[in-house]
Amino acid sequence: MGFLDFLRPKTKGTEVDPLEDLVLGRMKVGFLVDYDLATWTVTAYNRYDFDGDAVKEWELTEGHKKRYLERWEDDGVGWSLSKKIPIGSIDGDVRRQIIDNDDPPSRVTYQGIEYFLESSSAGYMMSGGDGAREELIKWEFLGEEGDKLLTIEQWGETELEASAGKPVAEYQFENILPGA
Repeated sequence: MGFLDFLRPKTKGTEVDPLEDLVLGRMKVGFLVDYDLATWTVTAYNRYDFDGDAVKEWELTEGHKKRYLERWEDDGVGWSLSKKIPIGSIDGDVRRQIIDNDDPPSRVTYQGIEYFLESSSAGYMMSGGDGAREELIKWEFLGEEGDKLLTIEQWGETELEASAGKPVAEYQFENILPGA
């Protein structure tokens, strides 16, 4: 690389604008981000559409840990961070309740904490942000004090996934860098 190469125009689409692209809401697969004294790698990106309401999701990996960072807009921007949990770790037979009644109970208990049904939505997930649309139903539960989240997703007739997490703020994530 020559001394004056920085003056040459870059090929459109290959450059990263540090003021616009290195923000949490514009991360891409391969980016790095610091959270909670660890550096996480963005290993996947998905976009959800719930009746016109868009939700972005980044899979973050650090060692053997995986977390899911979600961003949505509803009277402002909201963020949450969660991890997958076995559906059977939620007290009671939530799987059977959903399969038999097409809905979960209005309150569930996980690790001794009671969660209350806040919302339900039907929509689509697009892998990579623009892949094939996969249908899902999502139920969101909040802990009594609003500082804990629990989500149950139904994919198809009987495939259920659950995750537990918490609301987070954008400022908690630092040093966003493009990957190699």
